[in-house]
Amino acid sequence: MENLIQVKNLIHIYSDNGSGKKYGIKDVTFSVEKGEFIILAGKNGSGKTTLLRHLNGLLLPTSGEVLISGINIQKNIVEIRKKVGMVFQDADSQIVGETVFDEVAFGLENLKFPRKLINEKVESTLELLSLIQLADRNPATLSGGEKRKLAIAGILVMEPDVILFDEPFSNLDYPGASNLLSLITRLNKNGITIIIATHEIEKVIDRATRMVIMDNGHIKKDGTPAELVKITEQYGIREPCSSKLNLGIMSWIN
Repeated sequence: MENLIQVKNLIHIYSDNGSGKKYGIKDVTFSVEKGEFIILAGKNGSGKTTLLRHLNGLLLPTSGEVLISGINIQKNIVEIRKKVGMVFQDADSQIVGETVFDEVAFGLENLKFPRKLINEKVESTLELLSLIQLADRNPATLSGGEKRKLAIAGILVMEPDVILFDEPFSNLDYPGASNLLSLITRLNKNGITIIIATHEIEKVIDRATRMVIMDNGHIKKDGTPAELVKITEQYGIREPCSSKLNLGIMSWIN
């Protein structure tokens, strides 16, 4: 398998208004292979979001390095962000277009793709995600689940290698979360590497190939979901009901 992401001795320190230092990440080292489906698990404040934001250059290390396909992320952030897209917990915060179509076209327009090619790529992406019927809608009128799909569309149109998700199921009802999980699973089966930061592991644990547990800015455990599911509550992460009942790891979708 190909090493797509390498994180080496990563440290991130947040300054505390001059009154001290707060570590977001402490000496994190790990790698991600192409095609993996990884749960980045941990309670709130464990460092999950800080680590995710380093993987596409939204944050830069205090020390250490992040390599994407062997390239140091700081050397070509624009190129890296085409390879590694991120869906934020609050999808509204990354939606800027006046229509669904405009939103998906935004990144391609910034890269000055030809108009004809932009239209073709946007239409095919909207079709793929079953959003084409919403192309002329104002994103503000969409449901929470539709906004998450729109955020994914804006990334997918760039043909990324990796998509990062920060608490993707927060504030979604069961149908919205179920549809989103099905979409994420399909993207992974089509070859896109998936990393999901969440404390709600029950929703995705049966789909994941690997689980990385974070606590207090450190990676504490790294293994398969089956190996780690019984120890999650040591790190403030709820163990899935099926595991608690000794039924193994079961799909959250009925």
